[in-house]
Amino acid sequence: MKKVLLLVSAVALAFLLSVTQQSNASGGTGSNGGYFWSLYYSGGSASITFPSGGGNFAISWSGCSDMVGGKGWSTGSAQSIGYNVGSASGYNVIAIYGWTTSPLIEYYVCELGSNANGTKVNTVSSDGHTYTFYKHQQVNQPSIQGTATFWQYLDNWGGSSKGANHTVTMGNHVNNWKSNGGQGFGSYNYQILACEEWNGGSGSVNATVW
Repeated sequence: MKKVLLLVSAVALAFLLSVTQQSNASGGTGSNGGYFWSLYYSGGSASITFPSGGGNFAISWSGCSDMVGGKGWSTGSAQSIGYNVGSASGYNVIAIYGWTTSPLIEYYVCELGSNANGTKVNTVSSDGHTYTFYKHQQVNQPSIQGTATFWQYLDNWGGSSKGANHTVTMGNHVNNWKSNGGQGFGSYNYQILACEEWNGGSGSVNATVW
């Protein structure tokens, strides 16, 4: 998980590239189909496309030491998020991922795979599942505000399925973080359904968020 922590923070380093049509966009952020997207990778190669518009995205990668990307909103909220992971292979984690500012916090709600790391705080029941809440401090690591020290909130479940519609009620997670996280919860920055890989292998994902 140490690598995961560095990886997800690396999203903030993705250089800006505005793309508003279906295209490959290796390394960047932009908009498509009314949604915000982000892709970051280091080493190897990766690309993101938007086969069906709307909240749909597809990412393929090979030989990346780290890769994280997905689609969602430039400003998140305590909303109910729907998603369908149609297919995925070679990933480590698929999660609702985002940032807040004041305080600076990086957060995950892990739906597939695992990002369990740090100090276990408590558990939260949401959408028929039990998530374990971990918190971890990142010291002098990349963030959306440059190199900084900040906390990560990690809600870990990982038992979701592919090819079916699912819901993440963010309000349940946010309320628990506010009450029990110890650092509160700041103003929303971006919030995406993210696929992450850090093993240097190859893989792909096709998913839709709404």
